[in-house]
Amino acid sequence: MANLSQIKREKMLKFLETLKEQHSDDESLIAINQIENELTSKKYGLVWEEHEEEVDVKMRTHIPVFTEVEDKEIVGNPESEQYNFLLEGDNLHSLKLLEKTHKGKIDVIYIDPPYNTGSKDFIYNDVQVAYEDTFRHSKWLSFMASRLKLAKRLLSKKGMIFISIDDNEQSQLKILCDSILGESNYITSLIWQKKKGGGNDSRHVATEHEYVLFYALDKEALDNIFIPYGDEYLTRYKEKDERGRFFWDTFKRKSGKQYYPIKCPDGTILEKDENGEPISWLRSESRFLSDLEQGEVRIIKIKDNWTVHFKQRQPEGYKPRSLMTEYGTTSDGAAELKKIFNKTNVFSNPKPVDLIKFLIKFCAKDDAIILDFFAGSGTTGQAVLDLNSEDGGNRKFILCTNNENNICEEVTYQRLKTVITGKREDGSEYSQGQKVNLKYYKTDFVDKESEEIYDDLLEHIKEMIQLQYGAKVDNQKYIMIMDDDEMDEFEKHFDEFKDIEVVFINQDVLLSTSQEKLLQNINTKIIPDCYFDFELREVGELW
Repeated sequence: MANLSQIKREKMLKFLETLKEQHSDDESLIAINQIENELTSKKYGLVWEEHEEEVDVKMRTHIPVFTEVEDKEIVGNPESEQYNFLLEGDNLHSLKLLEKTHKGKIDVIYIDPPYNTGSKDFIYNDVQVAYEDTFRHSKWLSFMASRLKLAKRLLSKKGMIFISIDDNEQSQLKILCDSILGESNYITSLIWQKKKGGGNDSRHVATEHEYVLFYALDKEALDNIFIPYGDEYLTRYKEKDERGRFFWDTFKRKSGKQYYPIKCPDGTILEKDENGEPISWLRSESRFLSDLEQGEVRIIKIKDNWTVHFKQRQPEGYKPRSLMTEYGTTSDGAAELKKIFNKTNVFSNPKPVDLIKFLIKFCAKDDAIILDFFAGSGTTGQAVLDLNSEDGGNRKFILCTNNENNICEEVTYQRLKTVITGKREDGSEYSQGQKVNLKYYKTDFVDKESEEIYDDLLEHIKEMIQLQYGAKVDNQKYIMIMDDDEMDEFEKHFDEFKDIEVVFINQDVLLSTSQEKLLQNINTKIIPDCYFDFELREVGELW
């Protein structure tokens, strides 16, 4: 009975009153009262009044699709066929479409949703949700729940999700995520120091932190997390053997409980220091003897004094800490935007690039797919690109945002364009640029009542193919065949095609025997039902 809408609950209670009038026997009344108690009783956990969004209502009568804005394509690397994507529109519609192309494929999700502070940050059904709105929490939870349910389906087996939030909704969000993502998959709440100094104008306490909730799709499947060390740190590992890089470190420790004598080659016994105090060693005596035999420990004389060293092996990396104090502040985020746009007040409270880079590093895959469906100013996109430049990775991003106040076109897109091309909108130089490509899509809709629904959907297949494969349909590796003539041409010039990945064929194409044989060993998909089979069946176009 949890999460019924207020209207639905009232209707059900009213109906129960009608049933009481119709059924006066004790057995019926007892059953009706039990149902009534369930409807009116308070529940443990997160219970809220569910609200329906206009964007959800739209999908009852319309099918969301993507339309490419071709003049916004950015080609920073003409030699590469790989693309990143910026999706303009309501993220609920984008997530519905991403479920068709990226189910189980997203490695990292980072989102910075509206904090629901009662200011201008949260727009629901095109209306700003004010602090005084008694349903502001339930509206926000309904809004978040529908999107997190879809996001979960997109995560890969070892996928992880990070959600920025502050105290306004942190407690509610934690319980919501426990419900959707699973309490057992909760890893921790990272605490980010968002500002430093000041705060004397605060009424009670100067709040200088926010949270980043961290969940995995499956905590048990998640690998150990190590953040790679920087080059400066790794320079100390100057020695190398068959097991890898290392340096000789002292075996003696100032504090500890491993006390035992060590015999040197000349018979000297190391047991007490120069002050006559027992020497504490790093490891147990049995471990020491084993390491000595294997060459992991040495006893060496330096300046007439014997000392013990062990091989300090180069680690995979370091464990991330839950307190994040060294990864930029909102002021840093604002400064980054100022540098890109040559002006201030571009976007309120942007996250710094270093923060998002740090979170992405939790995933060891250097070819990870990163999704941000509250993209805002586009920090996540820049973080992915900058991180690739630093470590040679091949990560890809998908960003989703609406275009309220032209934010997608004028902020998100322009930021990415500047970072990729190295040129600001005014033509001035920002950087050397990045050798990557970007496609820009807008959400669109096809009416379910359209008499030409099949052809209408067919017009948007190319976008889905490109999105799924992160590539451009160039009719070389990714080939679309829409009619019999195109199929004949494909057969005629088949020997000219190299490294075919997928051939997409319109279901209306009639294949000859020779053409069927030609396609036997090629990954072939029928369009448009390869993406819209459910919708076409729903309207009776497929059986």
